[in-house]
Amino acid sequence: MTVYETEPQKLEQEPLEREQLEAVRRARGEIMRIADPEDAYVTALIQLCGPTATADYLTGRRELTVSDMNEFFEAGSDLPQTVMQGLYDAVQHRLERWTTRRQGITAEQDARFAAAYSAWLCVPEDQDWPAALHDLAEKAPYGLWGRGDRRLLKALRADQSVAVVGSRDLTSYGTSATSHLAGDLASAGNTIISGGAFGVDATAHRTALAVSTAHLPTVAFMACGVDRFYPRQNEKLLDEILQGGLIFSEVPLGQSPTRYRFLQRNRLIAAISSATVVVEARWRSGALNTANHALELGRPVYAVPGPIFSPSSEGCHRLIRDGLAQLLTDARQIERGELLLSEEPEASLFGPASASQQLTDCLRDVQRRVWDALPVHRYASVEKINAICGLPLRELLVSLSQLKTLELAETNGAGWRKKEKR
Repeated sequence: MTVYETEPQKLEQEPLEREQLEAVRRARGEIMRIADPEDAYVTALIQLCGPTATADYLTGRRELTVSDMNEFFEAGSDLPQTVMQGLYDAVQHRLERWTTRRQGITAEQDARFAAAYSAWLCVPEDQDWPAALHDLAEKAPYGLWGRGDRRLLKALRADQSVAVVGSRDLTSYGTSATSHLAGDLASAGNTIISGGAFGVDATAHRTALAVSTAHLPTVAFMACGVDRFYPRQNEKLLDEILQGGLIFSEVPLGQSPTRYRFLQRNRLIAAISSATVVVEARWRSGALNTANHALELGRPVYAVPGPIFSPSSEGCHRLIRDGLAQLLTDARQIERGELLLSEEPEASLFGPASASQQLTDCLRDVQRRVWDALPVHRYASVEKINAICGLPLRELLVSLSQLKTLELAETNGAGWRKKEKR
């Protein structure tokens, strides 16, 4: 058994399947070393020719030719035409830029790093890959390095996970609010997702470890390699998370955190969660970046109000004021999906209406406008929906998120449609 492979998978996979999976995992590990996250062209290349061939191109073991691209085009693809047209030139340009990365750490060295820190690599081809990450579409990670008991991955469900994020310089009010809300969510069986940092992150993780009733109490997404605990002062907390939860990163082993990696990491926190709670956030805060990713994915965002004179709550008040987040004072609001409707459904003059009819009857004007613009069978892009609605993009994203929570709309990551009632 290699360090890329875990014991549970060894038991579940047939010999040939194990060999193929190991090759894919090795290839994705190389892609993670060379390519930048969120690169739509690398994702397109993986979709066209698979991760193994993509790794061969990126490492220089195989030359990407025009004839190769023609074969890919002839095979057909669901990729946007704009991506297909510029794919060859874009990849060639990146290969020139990545020359130094090709000469860096090898898959064999990664394997030794992983063994030293009991780390493992989870890839989209694995049976335990978190399905919610597919909602990121071309921004989905190539793979995730993880630490902790990998068997807990089966307990990581988006519909039972809530992100709790906010300021690093937490006030006493923020500490109390985070402990209260994260505690109620965790004791109700939700997995608490956060970033392992100071402030709200650390308080949310600690509270979940203390009171959670979930099989997987908490998950931390790092902006550095999982072999490096950052910040160093949180080493004890991160050790505790390893004992009962999981730590993830799309950053290769041995890599240090940078500002842009924190921002990239935030999309993973938003995607893996059914909702995002912002407790304290300044006017410009990384937590607002996480909230923005959640809105783009159609996930509801909740913000905790704070004292009107506190700069630590300016970001939360901004989210609430602009209608981008629901005001949150009680964790039960998330469980019940409250505050999405403006009023209770009125009684019908012709007898009781169905549950779905009651919901659509009491939608606010903007929600109704968006719902009416959604197609029934095919998925439509946000741009096409907005061409009908004519709303500010943020307002449209908020309404789509609310309709999804009400189970009136659904998304495949690339588009939206009315949700069929079964």
